[in-house]
Amino acid sequence: MIALSRRSFLKGSTMVAAASAASASGLFGISRAFAQDMQGQNDDVQTILNLASTAELFATTHYLNAINGDLGFSGDVINYLKAGFLAEQDHFELLTSLGAVPVVTEFYVPETLFSDPALFATISEVAETAFVAAYLAATRIFAEAGETAFAVTAAQIAGVESEHRAFVRQIGGLLPNNQGYEQYNFMNVSDAVPVLQPFLDGSGEGFVGPAVPPTADQIAAIRAEAEMIGYMSGTPYAAM
Repeated sequence: MIALSRRSFLKGSTMVAAASAASASGLFGISRAFAQDMQGQNDDVQTILNLASTAELFATTHYLNAINGDLGFSGDVINYLKAGFLAEQDHFELLTSLGAVPVVTEFYVPETLFSDPALFATISEVAETAFVAAYLAATRIFAEAGETAFAVTAAQIAGVESEHRAFVRQIGGLLPNNQGYEQYNFMNVSDAVPVLQPFLDGSGEGFVGPAVPPTADQIAAIRAEAEMIGYMSGTPYAAM
C-alpha cells in the first residue's frame, strides 16, 4: 500500500530536484516513453503530484491570459473564468503543500488562442478533458492503495474540471452536458503527458511563448473578487 502521509509526499526530493533541473524537452521526451512503458504499473505518488501540479499551473496561466486577453467575452463569462482560475489555483496550492514540484513553469499556446473565442473553446475543452481523465486515473490509483480520502479528493477535483469542460463547450456553442459519464482515457496520470506535450515544450505547429504563470499580485487581485463573483473559497476536501 502507498503511504500517503505528508512525510511520504516529501520523500524523493533529490529526484525531484534533478527533474526540475532537466530541460523541458528532454524530460517530456522521457515521459512519453515512460507513459507507454508503465502498462501494468501505477504512477508513484510523486509522479502524480508533480504532473498534476504542472497541469494546474498551466490551467491558471491559461485562464489568466484569457481574462486579460482580447476574446471579447461578456462580464458573466469573465467572472466564470475568474472562478475557474481560482479553482485551479486552489488545486495547485493543495498539491504544492503536499510536496509537488511542477516539471515546467512556462507554457506555450497557439498564437491566436487568447483572441479567437472558437479556438479558445476548442483548446480549453481538450485540456479540461485531459485533466478530468488524469484525475480519474489518480482516483483509481489511490483507491487501489486503500487511500480513500485522497481518492475522494482526486474525484472532487475531477468534478470541478468537468464543470470547466462543460462551460468552455458552451462558449464554443456546443451542448455543455453531452456525456453520461466523463471520459476515462488514462490508466495513469503520466498517460496525459503526450496530449499536453505541445503546451509544455512548444512543439506544436504555430505555438508561441513562453507564457509565464500568474504572479502573487495577480492571484491576490482575483482572490479579492471571490465573494463578489460567488466563488466558494475554502471549500473542504476529503483529504483535509
